[in-house]
Amino acid sequence: MTLLPYGQWPSPIGVADVARGRRRLGDGFINHDHVYWLQSDPTDKGRTTLVTVDASGRLVDLTPNRDVRTTIHEYGGSAAAMRHSQVCFYDRSSKRVWIRQADGTTRPLTDAPRWVYGGFTFLNDHRVVCVREDHDPDASEPRDSLVILDTTGDNPTGGRVVASGADFYFCPAVSHTGWIAWMEYDHPSMPWGSTRIMALAPDQTLHTVAATPNVAAVYPQWDADGSLVFLSDESGYWNFHRWRAGRVTRLHDHPYDFCGPSWVLSQPPYALLDGPAGTTIGCSWWSDGDAHLGRLSPDGRLTQIGVFGTATVAPASNGVSVVGLATATEAYTVHTLDWTHQRLTRIATESEVTIPPARISHPEQIRWTGEAGDVVGWFYPPTTPAGAPWEGPAPVIVMSHGGPTTFSPGVFSPVTQYFATRGIGVLDVNYSGSSAMGRAYRERLDGNWGIRDVQDCVDGALALIHQGRADAKKVAIMGGSAGGFTTLSALTTSDVFSAGISLYGVADLEALARDTTKFESHYTDALVAPYPAERATYIQRSPISRVEALSCPILLLQGSHDPVVPPNQAVTMYTAVRSKGLPAQLVLYEGEGHGFRLASTIEDVYTRILVFLSHLWGFTANPRAT
Repeated sequence: MTLLPYGQWPSPIGVADVARGRRRLGDGFINHDHVYWLQSDPTDKGRTTLVTVDASGRLVDLTPNRDVRTTIHEYGGSAAAMRHSQVCFYDRSSKRVWIRQADGTTRPLTDAPRWVYGGFTFLNDHRVVCVREDHDPDASEPRDSLVILDTTGDNPTGGRVVASGADFYFCPAVSHTGWIAWMEYDHPSMPWGSTRIMALAPDQTLHTVAATPNVAAVYPQWDADGSLVFLSDESGYWNFHRWRAGRVTRLHDHPYDFCGPSWVLSQPPYALLDGPAGTTIGCSWWSDGDAHLGRLSPDGRLTQIGVFGTATVAPASNGVSVVGLATATEAYTVHTLDWTHQRLTRIATESEVTIPPARISHPEQIRWTGEAGDVVGWFYPPTTPAGAPWEGPAPVIVMSHGGPTTFSPGVFSPVTQYFATRGIGVLDVNYSGSSAMGRAYRERLDGNWGIRDVQDCVDGALALIHQGRADAKKVAIMGGSAGGFTTLSALTTSDVFSAGISLYGVADLEALARDTTKFESHYTDALVAPYPAERATYIQRSPISRVEALSCPILLLQGSHDPVVPPNQAVTMYTAVRSKGLPAQLVLYEGEGHGFRLASTIEDVYTRILVFLSHLWGFTANPRAT
């Protein structure tokens, strides 16, 4: 069989499909047996809205002309809550909290744009508890507090303060008896480092539930019996615990993470289910790279319902939860799960893109040995028009995920399929520091950012080359945000890669430490070293300081309004590379922030990436589906 060059194969997926496949599905709710969820769509300028399905199956937008998204802690989360057909939500466009009544009418609850809100939870009346971030122009950084908003009033003071003094508040939870619990922590920790769970009684007595140094206690949720369930990684893995009458009990001991790191304010990722023998917990857990969906019984036994690439669980209502699932052949899709009958009902998907089953590149988990131990990644091999994986060395893109404390699952993605169906393999690396594999794996990166993550990506590429699956002369590296830093660091410390693509990536660690947001202002203290005491380390490890070692072309893609990695990082890197006479391209997308949301931007990004690689690897780029 004669084929066109790698990269030039006819593909059933084009850049328009990639853009359409970037719909984002957020928190899901069940209210009066109806399902609601947050959804953002690149074709609607990235606007997020609360939607449901009516009796005829038609999608209904409950918040038209609103952008139900919050920028609290820059990454946002839990921008809406529901109770008795009332919806409380934060609108990013007006920078106010709104209440939507059952008849569809809305009115604002707050009016000061300096206050940003998130983590909404209804009390057992007309009030809402949430996290408020105060952007006082006279303060050195925004200040967090836990506040209560009255949905029948105007809240001129921004809400009644329930708790203050901690640097960060996350995930408030309310019991049926009026208790409020939450997670909090202080600089220089991150929410997966050292955190506390606190509880406030109706008589205003404050209780410390969990506060062990170097332990992350997260996601509190009240059980029907008045006890508090939460997750803690005291054992090295995020397992379930219960607080009752001032005493904490570990509910089980499994070497699996039952949640991920708290980058955003979100609902507890589990369901508390009443049963004759006590509370069963509907949950998901990571094991050997797969997401398992199932139950944890009162005696600590796990019962599996299914294995997926990704599985997320929301709190239950009348024994039913909204769950999000993704597999190797289907993108992230929202379902309802009836826990009693183990019945899944499909509701909505992030991607309507479908390609012939024979053309889907199935992820293969591969392992190699790194400096700190085994490293894992997902390899998506090229799939030919004939439907069989192509044998022999192919061009490969090594992807370095963001965070760096996140995780890349082995699931269907329009982006990976866009490349693999054209004859370009993709290796998605879960380098040292990634989540879903326990605290020890995350802590491999402490003090080693820009070292171990880079070496893990290099070693992964070399493993494929040695196996004869990657062309040693045609291996590129690509990453966004923290993954962009890994990408730029790899290009300036190794010669394995023939090209690099950085999406809103970090080029100057010192500039990041000085200019980044409050949430990440001390993140590099653990990843690199304390700043400014160890300033020399920041300079030495920054890609901008090692431009002379760069020997291949780079493509820099950056949003003009990025608060996390300011655009001057990309501009500075581009200027330095060009001053050395090396090939570089820089594209600034006006109005885009940290992560691209507009369909026009996404289409342009993946068109440029394919054209960029085609010039280097000798094929004719066709970003459209054929």
